[in-house]
Amino acid sequence: MNIAQSSPLYEYWNSAQDENDENKRLLKLNSKEPASNLFRNEPYKWENLYRSVLKNVISGDDSSIKGLMVLLSTISKREKDIALNSLEPFLDKCIINKLRNEKYQDIKSSKNFYTAFRILLTIFINPYDLELKKEPKHLYEKTGMFFYKFRKIILSNK
Repeated sequence: MNIAQSSPLYEYWNSAQDENDENKRLLKLNSKEPASNLFRNEPYKWENLYRSVLKNVISGDDSSIKGLMVLLSTISKREKDIALNSLEPFLDKCIINKLRNEKYQDIKSSKNFYTAFRILLTIFINPYDLELKKEPKHLYEKTGMFFYKFRKIILSNK
């Protein structure tokens, strides 16, 4: 298993992203969570944030744990449990327990502008090669798809 496969949206990115796939994706939503609009309306941004924040947590950045908690709160309890189980090879049991049992509202935020800038850049350049199969709506989706297609062209010419 890799980080991409741990994502609740892994199947979605590998689907046709048609109406049926969209409905399956939305079944994973925790609509009671205030931040769930991100998962509902912006799966591209959610996925980029998930992978970026998860990589930060794996590399030992404890200040990113709250971000991962917020992202995981946007999915149903069942989906969160599946995701946390799939993260066991990457994260210490103590962190998994924290992600499973603590509320992000109880954790103090720390501001790291370098990390925030890196994550923002990630959303715009799409280093995870996420492919939106429908028309991009937001500027970051358009730039992300540009970089995705550009990398595909470059790699196919090698």
